[in-house]
Amino acid sequence: MNSVNLVTAAIDAVMVEFQRRIDRQVNAQVHALAALLAEADQVVELVPSYRCLLVYYNPLKHSEQQIRELILQAVQQPLTVTPESTLNHLIEVCYHPSLALDSELISTQTGLSSAAQASLHSGEDYCVYTLGFAPGFAYLGDLPPALQLPRLATPRAAVPALSVAIANQQTAIYPHSSPGGWLIIGRALALPQLSAGDRVRFVAISLADYQARAVTQ
Repeated sequence: MNSVNLVTAAIDAVMVEFQRRIDRQVNAQVHALAALLAEADQVVELVPSYRCLLVYYNPLKHSEQQIRELILQAVQQPLTVTPESTLNHLIEVCYHPSLALDSELISTQTGLSSAAQASLHSGEDYCVYTLGFAPGFAYLGDLPPALQLPRLATPRAAVPALSVAIANQQTAIYPHSSPGGWLIIGRALALPQLSAGDRVRFVAISLADYQARAVTQ
């Protein structure tokens, strides 16, 4: 039986908590449980996150105890971790220092040139762990260890839209201009609609290519 903790989240929701860490295997278990519960008539909505699954139900039709029993029955089954999807979102990013606002700071802290930063960042396949902070803001991981840096001590009042950012073991794209304290490593040409569980790869493009195409898109 998988080890989980059930918490009353609301009058119509139960939170299923897995292990307390950001980890692809744990996240995959969350999505595996969601896939099982999605087939249950008692479930109204499922909201996965890093290590938790929020299970909504209709309290006029079902009691919390019934939902808890449904969840416990589901977690008794092997939560098969399915192979990572081969359908990746390819997101083009320009890592030129004129757009990578913290390229110099990242270089100072890591010793990596702008080109090396781009190579490392675009050399990984990332998992969309969850969405939050702002509509369309997806938390992706995991960054290569060499790029795992803390947030800025003082957040920016405004981060340009489509800025590609890093913080600790994660990376993300700001869908709109907003305040933010992550380190900016580049600028995306466009942002597809991302969902929890998706796989993403960044593709480095030149400044000339970015400037030519950003105007027309």
